[in-house]
Amino acid sequence: MFTGLIEGTGKVVNNSSNKLIVELSSAVAQELTLGDSIAVNGVCLTVTELNGPKVSFDVSHESREITNLSQLGNGAKVNIERSMSASGRFHGHFVTGHIDSLGKVLKTVKHDDYIDMMIGINDNGTQHSNLLVPKGSIAINGVSLTINDVAKDASFRLTLIPHTLKMTNLIDIKTGDRVNIEFDVLAKYVDSMLNGRPETLSSKASGVTEDFLKEHGYAK
Repeated sequence: MFTGLIEGTGKVVNNSSNKLIVELSSAVAQELTLGDSIAVNGVCLTVTELNGPKVSFDVSHESREITNLSQLGNGAKVNIERSMSASGRFHGHFVTGHIDSLGKVLKTVKHDDYIDMMIGINDNGTQHSNLLVPKGSIAINGVSLTINDVAKDASFRLTLIPHTLKMTNLIDIKTGDRVNIEFDVLAKYVDSMLNGRPETLSSKASGVTEDFLKEHGYAK
């Protein structure tokens, strides 16, 4: 489990068909052990080898298919977050490290030290429109962000504050780039309860119905 608050960035050293090697800061690398979970651009990966600041991860075919990891060349900057500590303070939102879709940056607009970014969802984005809620949470390249508003085509607008731009690779994102999207896991569970297959999850069995959610302010 992650929070979407990025600790810093790493640099891709090598990216082959099934292995990714990233050079991390010495402070982060020194605290790692084999088997640790690390979110790299929001993708939960397992540390398989440590060589000083260079950390190796095995990357499955599935991960390369549905994320932007396969597009990273040597020297590319990636966002890094270690899994959250059970004793730590929770800051961002619940981030699992399981990417739902790739998105495409449609437009970026700079306002003083802030950047507004419009993102469209790849391939049938409207099927995810019920997971996009204005002022709700979303993770972009592993970064916990707030959705400002949602368009009819399911594209959505975000505002990146100076601290986010300083700490993550989003400052380098430009129009046309692909980004990893993870929707809010709570939104996914609610959507599954309301619209999922009855044989896999029954809202009646759980007692959570659409009327129940409306009564408690979670649905309109």
